[in-house]
Amino acid sequence: MRTIKTLAMLVLLPALGSGAALAQRKNAPPKQVPLSQFIDEHFAHWDRNHDDVLDIAEVDRSVEDHNVFGREAAVIFRIRERMMGKGKPSHLSHRQVLALAQDLAFEKAVDATAKQLETIDRELFLASEPDLSTFHQGRLGDCYLLCTVGAQVHRNPKAIREMIHPVVTGGFQVAFGNGQKIPISRLTDTELLLGAQLDSHHGSWLVVLEKAYAIIRERQRAKKKKPGNGPTIVPEDTLNGGYPGEIISLLTGQQSANLDVKKTTRRDQVHNMLVGRMRKRRLVCISAVVAKPPPGMITDHCYAIFGYDGKERKVTIFNPWGNQFTPKGPPGLANGYPTQHGQFTVPLDHLMQFVTQLVYETDKPLGK
Repeated sequence: MRTIKTLAMLVLLPALGSGAALAQRKNAPPKQVPLSQFIDEHFAHWDRNHDDVLDIAEVDRSVEDHNVFGREAAVIFRIRERMMGKGKPSHLSHRQVLALAQDLAFEKAVDATAKQLETIDRELFLASEPDLSTFHQGRLGDCYLLCTVGAQVHRNPKAIREMIHPVVTGGFQVAFGNGQKIPISRLTDTELLLGAQLDSHHGSWLVVLEKAYAIIRERQRAKKKKPGNGPTIVPEDTLNGGYPGEIISLLTGQQSANLDVKKTTRRDQVHNMLVGRMRKRRLVCISAVVAKPPPGMITDHCYAIFGYDGKERKVTIFNPWGNQFTPKGPPGLANGYPTQHGQFTVPLDHLMQFVTQLVYETDKPLGK
């Protein structure tokens, strides 16, 4: 009897194995079509005027298209990357875009970007946010904006939360300190890739603020354009380059002022300004540094000042990159300063040697 049962089990096992394998195949994710085929299938949607050529305006429309998501958003992001910047083409033909798909480096970049999208949390704020330990400037040249936002987060994180209000449409309204209220549509997948670095440790709040300010700047530019130029899009490069003083006023509703450290400012002036501004918990930023700053810092970059020890004459600085840096030698002008999550401390005497301009929040409201 036992032998008959054993034989029956042996007969059933291959069948069970085949059934399990079949079930596993059914649950497996569908195989991706080759990238060249994928691009060919979507190109007509991106090519809005159907001339078989993509220009940057058409790509930007796809950036803001909610029907472009996942792998398609990753492709648009990487195509735009190939088109933006000095010496790069402003137009790509259908054939040229298909040629990109044959580039192994481009294909890997698309795959990495698609995987990154899967890690991004779509919540506005995670429970611990805003949190400067997860604060990272992305690909945009908007250090002037993010260093000032970082200063506001350091001073009063609750104020940042209270600025952004979700609306029933899935978008947001951003209420700035100067009274401006900017409506924001729900962010697209490509917009989530273009702004500050996001992943499972971040909500989308920082990218929402970037888009809100991009809309403000685009409106300012539109006023200077002649009528009849067509609709304006909010491209990522709208944010590249700016002045922290404008952001200080936008966030706080207060006037800003600056000290030209290299030309007219004595050490005591900087000391007194920092003591006074920190005592009143005002925002202070570094808007310019010398051509060759200490290691771990770069020129053409803005930083925030988080604190000042008037007795020790030491300044705490924040880099919106949120970077880590370890000096190769004793900390100082020659080797740089130990940096954690973008924060480092320097003596005032050192600051005077590499900073050329400081920008700060005054006690005067705007319009007075």
